[in-house]
Amino acid sequence: MRAFTPLAIVLLACLGAPAAAQTFGPPIEGLCLLSRSAAISASRAGQSMQGQLRQLQSSLSSELEQRSAALQQQRSALEARRSATAPIEYQRQQAALEQQLRALDQEQNGRFIIAQQRGQQQIDQALNTALGRVVSGRSCAVVMERDNSYGWNNAMDITPAVAREMDGILQAVDLG
Repeated sequence: MRAFTPLAIVLLACLGAPAAAQTFGPPIEGLCLLSRSAAISASRAGQSMQGQLRQLQSSLSSELEQRSAALQQQRSALEARRSATAPIEYQRQQAALEQQLRALDQEQNGRFIIAQQRGQQQIDQALNTALGRVVSGRSCAVVMERDNSYGWNNAMDITPAVAREMDGILQAVDLG
């Protein structure tokens, strides 16, 4: 029983300790791994797009608030005239204001989506060009999505190389 106690203490200590990084064998020749999202996030163009989208979202939100406030004022004025307005006319005007508010929201969302798509097209184009160059340079026979792997040998990860290559192709996106 005494021999079991020190072994149990060591096992419990190991269970509580953080696991060391696992090594996944030697690299496989011709097999390359890419994290598309990490490459885009690490690239200057990806960072540029995220910054511009945040600014655009803030600007659109501010504009939406201002225009919504104007519609709210119109709604309040309509509410104040409710007793002097025929019920059908009141409902028609109220529905028109609601429609304007929905249309405004859809317009703002549409502008954001169009800008996002425009930037994503530029990034995708740069990513494809960069990936082609890195795949040729590394003689990759197969490229797999790294994010779907349980583990890998870092020598097979081409994500940093693709991000660097993207930086040489596209520094910033143009959402306009």
